Amino acid sequence: MKQLPIWRRPYGATRILDVGGGHNPFRGATHVVEIDMCDGHHRDGRALALPQSSSLIVGDVEELPFRTGTFDFVYASHVLEHVDVPLQACHELMRVGSRGYIETPSPLLEQGLAFGTKETAHAGFHKWYVFSTDQDQLIFEPKTRDTTTWFCRCPDGQFIHELFEVVDFEHAQHFLRRTAKTMIFHWTSTFRVEVRTELEHCIQDGTGCRFVGMRKALMANCNDLRSEERRVGKECRSRWSPYH
Repeated sequence: MKQLPIWRRPYGATRILDVGGGHNPFRGATHVVEIDMCDGHHRDGRALALPQSSSLIVGDVEELPFRTGTFDFVYASHVLEHVDVPLQACHELMRVGSRGYIETPSPLLEQGLAFGTKETAHAGFHKWYVFSTDQDQLIFEPKTRDTTTWFCRCPDGQFIHELFEVVDFEHAQHFLRRTAKTMIFHWTSTFRVEVRTELEHCIQDGTGCRFVGMRKALMANCNDLRSEERRVGKECRSRWSPYH
């Protein structure tokens, strides 16, 4: 079962909801909501798992079967990219909980895999690119066959386009750290939600651009790998030094 880092765990929370925990829920959840009880389509056919002493409730994130303010903390991991109406789903999370944690695949991973395969099934399985340009706002952009091959005209968008054209992303993704492959969002009380139905080039309308975050995530991943390489190299030189 999953856990947040020690400094991010919901200490003091007594009623904790995990929405769509599936086969890998969060440890400590007192209630788990699951829409798919039988065939396990969204969890690759794997069996449901439940934290010890938790209650399992059949429900939908877009219409949670709880009173307002029922929970101290709400997890929603790898759920929002599947929903039909993200604004409603987010409002439901805020309605039933006082704070929470949201995780989805990052746009870098979503578009990289879909662009490389060109498969309509892959493009349709997840319905949204989810990202944040502000600490209290989530942005949803539609993920379709057409948007899989769409890139903003800004320098970041063109950089990512060129990268996807020359890199086998299906293979390259295994060298990305989790921080580059996931979108992580912590919220307290409320957060803003923007759902975009059409894509516009940021240099024309000045909106927050998902490709800026994609490029930053990729660069941070490369910097992490270089730092690790230097650390390992220093350790090896120290270990095998004739003066050691």
